Amino acid sequence: MNQPKRRSTPMRYLLIGIGTISAILGLIGMFLPLLPTVPFLLLSAACFSRSSARMQAWLFNHRLLGPVLRNYLERQGLTRRQLIGSLISMWLGMGIAIYIAPVIAVKWLLIFIGTCVSIHLIRMPRLADE
Repeated sequence: MNQPKRRSTPMRYLLIGIGTISAILGLIGMFLPLLPTVPFLLLSAACFSRSSARMQAWLFNHRLLGPVLRNYLERQGLTRRQLIGSLISMWLGMGIAIYIAPVIAVKWLLIFIGTCVSIHLIRMPRLADE
C-alpha cells in the first residue's frame, strides 16, 4: 500500500467523500445486478490512497473486499475462486439485465460488455489461493 500524499484540506475531504461514496456503491453493487462493484472499489482505493491512510487501510483490510483489491492491484491477478465468483456473479446480474432489457440493442450491448470483462478477467494471471 502506498502512503497518502499530503493534500490541501478541501481536496483531502473531497477525495475522502468520493472514496466513501464509491465504496458504498461498490458494496451495494455486490447485491444489485448492473451496479459494478470493482470499478467503484478501485476508485475508492485511488481516492483513499491520496487522502486517508486510515480509510485506505480499512478498505484493503476488509474481510471480503480486501483480498480481491490486494490481488488485483498489488499482485495483478485473481485466485481461481475469485475468478469463478466474479464470473458467476457478473453473468447472473447480466443475465437478469439482458432478460428484462426491452431493447434488443441494449441486450447486445450488455452481452458485449460482459464478454469483454470476462475476457479481461480470464486473461489475468491465476494466483494461488490464500
